[in-house]
Parts: sequence; structure tokens; C-alpha cells
Amino acid sequence: MVDQHGPADVLSHSQLLDQGERAAVALAKLGVRPGDQVAVLLPMSLESVVVTLACIRLEARRLTLPLGDHLGFIRHRLRTSGARVVITAGSCAVDGTVRDIKSGLDRALWACPEVHSVLVVQQVPRPVPWVPGRDVWWHEALAAGPVPGGPYAGAMSSSTDQPLDQSADRAQGRPQAGSAAPVPPAALIFDDPLDRRSADDSDQGWGERPAADGARGDLLRFLEEKPPHHL
Repeated sequence: MVDQHGPADVLSHSQLLDQGERAAVALAKLGVRPGDQVAVLLPMSLESVVVTLACIRLEARRLTLPLGDHLGFIRHRLRTSGARVVITAGSCAVDGTVRDIKSGLDRALWACPEVHSVLVVQQVPRPVPWVPGRDVWWHEALAAGPVPGGPYAGAMSSSTDQPLDQSADRAQGRPQAGSAAPVPPAALIFDDPLDRRSADDSDQGWGERPAADGARGDLLRFLEEKPPHHL
């Protein structure tokens, strides 16, 4: 059993993007690649949003698992999805009752040997069952990145200098940093869109504006538009 402090309850927009970048680095180090499934067993929380941002950056697929007594279903979803990484809460409060989420997940994982890593977010400060070599604290995994100048550095922050993965850009024909059509740096814009148009706004709705990098790039622009009224 291991004790650990609780999660953060307030993040600014820039902090949220930074956490998403750090989570993308952590998942990439665990072997998550584009198209992979990342299983998520979390209550509604900031960490759940961060996981979604990380999956977008990696072009991975988020597989949301239900809270509660659904061990058979969780085991089935993990085995059929091929997910190798699970992100879960140690314990969490649901309708005023504290539930031991991690202990239930451990029982489901007995029949899922393909799962090699479990990232644990401590929602409630109480002991958590632990499997050495497989389980990793969420806050420790995020503390390791991003690495300045690394392949994910600045990819979700307000000072983007290069694409998230230049090899993927080459494969899909997108402009690369240093090429004839470099990716322009992003910038934080705090003007009031009700007063005048924001520099990163347009008359087209999200999903309607043309994007050379497809729906993923369109979704990233949605997340990074300022002010973040949608968040």
C-alpha cells in the first residue's frame, strides 16, 4: 500500500496545455503510438481532461471505462481493445461514497496480461494497492517531461516552434520545421472576441474550416484558441 497526496483542483489554460504535453511525453515513453488505445478509468476531473489532450497529441484513442462494479465489462473491453496502458484513480468520491477504483481494476487485470503499465491518480488520500514494475504515480510520470528541445517540447504550449512529430509530418506530407513552409509559432491572445475579432478566429465553425492536417489539426486549433471559452 502506498499513500500519496491528492490531485490539483485548479489549472489555468496554459497550465492545462502544459500538463497535456507532459502527459503526451509520459504516454509516449510507455510505448503509446498513433492509433493505440489508452484505457481511462477516472471520474470527472482535470486529469481526465489532460488525458484527452495527450491522446490528441499522440493521435491515440481514448477508451473510457465505467466506474463502479463492472469488472467483467472492463476486462472484456481491455482484452478486445488491445490497450496496454491504463490510467486510473486510486480511490474517488462518487455521490458522497469513497470507492476503491484501483483495487477493482487490479482484479480485472488478472486476465489482461497485455496491460504493462498503469498510471495512478490519487483522488482521495488513502492507501492504494500497488504492483511494482507496472504501476506508476501520475504526478511522477508527468514530472519527467516535457524535455526542453525534445520532440514534444512546446507542442501544446503557447510557444510552438515545431510540429509534435516531424517524422509523422514527412509521412503525411505536412510542412516541417526548417522547410520552405515552416509551421508558424502560436501566440497567446487575450483580446475580447465580443469586442473585436481574435487573430485566430474566423467566420467558419470548427470542423468547417479547411485544414491540411485534417480533423486532428482542426481539433488542436479548437483547444488552443484564446480566450478558452469552450473550456
